Amino acid sequence: SAHPPCGLLLLGPDGRIEWANAVIEAWTGSAPGGLQGRDPVSLPDGLGPLLGRDTGATQWSGADGQVRWLQVQHHAAGDKTLVLALDTGAGQALLEENQRLRRQIQELKLSDDLTGLPNRRAITQALELQISRSRRYRNPLAVVLVHLAVADEHLELLQQAADSLVLGVSRFLRDRLRWVDQIGRWEDNMFLLVLPETEEAHARGLIRKIQDELSGIELPHPLAGIQPVLGFGLGVWHKGDDLRTLLRSASRDLAGDA
Repeated sequence: SAHPPCGLLLLGPDGRIEWANAVIEAWTGSAPGGLQGRDPVSLPDGLGPLLGRDTGATQWSGADGQVRWLQVQHHAAGDKTLVLALDTGAGQALLEENQRLRRQIQELKLSDDLTGLPNRRAITQALELQISRSRRYRNPLAVVLVHLAVADEHLELLQQAADSLVLGVSRFLRDRLRWVDQIGRWEDNMFLLVLPETEEAHARGLIRKIQDELSGIELPHPLAGIQPVLGFGLGVWHKGDDLRTLLRSASRDLAGDA
């Protein structure tokens, strides 16, 4: 395949252009030899400042109106400097397209990469379905926001092993739910429990059970012996509630404002 276009400049000891290849001349709309003796900073369309330093792929619009991605390298040649400006356009465009596709795939995913639990998108869909059932059949429904933290003296350790703690707590919570209940990772340090057919008293009973059994949680090294701190916010569905109002009730309860 053809090599990507590469602009070349030879700068003299005074930093002025002694020679430029046809690629640079075409990019700047200059006549052959028209750049000789010029300071690169004075080049049109902002190319000069870009050529003044080594860069990763940087976007630049030339005199022809075409957008290019240039990667600039400087090489000493005695008392002179050879400047290479490689047009990585095709490769950069492919990289950007891959990144865009990755973002789309991430948006479509329904599971959390770390815990394997339903992610926020998935658990939201599950909750919306349960709210629809409650509206139709007047079934009881509760949600619980579970916030994960540690005591202040363990904060430094948490920074080193946060993923292990989240994974361990997610398994602990999941093991204490009924088969009909659902748990999802709501935020980095927060889970959402969706409890169908559950009155407020039974939901509070589950919270007490989790609190009572938390002392027996088994966490991997180096977290063994650390006691996680869990905060709970309960929201109970009432007629007229939607997703937003139900979650707002749980958030207020978590914050202690209920």
